[in-house]
Amino acid sequence: MNDPFGKERDLVGPDPGQPGLDPRGEEFFRENLDTFMRIATYRMRNLHDAEDAVMDAMVTMHRRIERILAASNPIALATKILNDAIIDYYRSSVRITKNEHLVAEMPAASALMELGRYDRLDRAMEELEVTAPQQARCVQLYYLIGLSYAQTAEILGITENAAKTAACRGRRQLTELMLTELPKEKGDS
Repeated sequence: MNDPFGKERDLVGPDPGQPGLDPRGEEFFRENLDTFMRIATYRMRNLHDAEDAVMDAMVTMHRRIERILAASNPIALATKILNDAIIDYYRSSVRITKNEHLVAEMPAASALMELGRYDRLDRAMEELEVTAPQQARCVQLYYLIGLSYAQTAEILGITENAAKTAACRGRRQLTELMLTELPKEKGDS
């Protein structure tokens, strides 16, 4: 018998509500959002792209929050997800760029000069990543991103003293790499 007034039991059931965010996950995101943004901004050098990459990473983290919180080092796993999201963002932007037609317009000289400031540091950092990857990550997280030694150690899964040592050695090696690349001019001693 059809019941047009809704007194029969609904076989489908009521619409399920939106699954809420686990309160522990919400707290985890709040605590680490600044760290995630710093890492993404350093790696991407564009605040808007960094925000997009962090939001993509947060969606993935939300789906895997139980696994992240159960991990022995949750921040390290979350940082790996963030790094993967940054790589995916770069890949998708390359795909989009291949389909775009560039306009013959030069960027402003100030924008090129701003990027040029990082050129020597980028080349030296690439060299350091090849020769001493742990030191390079410590230098990036502590000196360039501005995290504490404790946060750096937690992200990399090492002790705080190891993070201090690697950051110090990495900075010294980075300085040497940058100085060897400087062209010598007459009168320099």
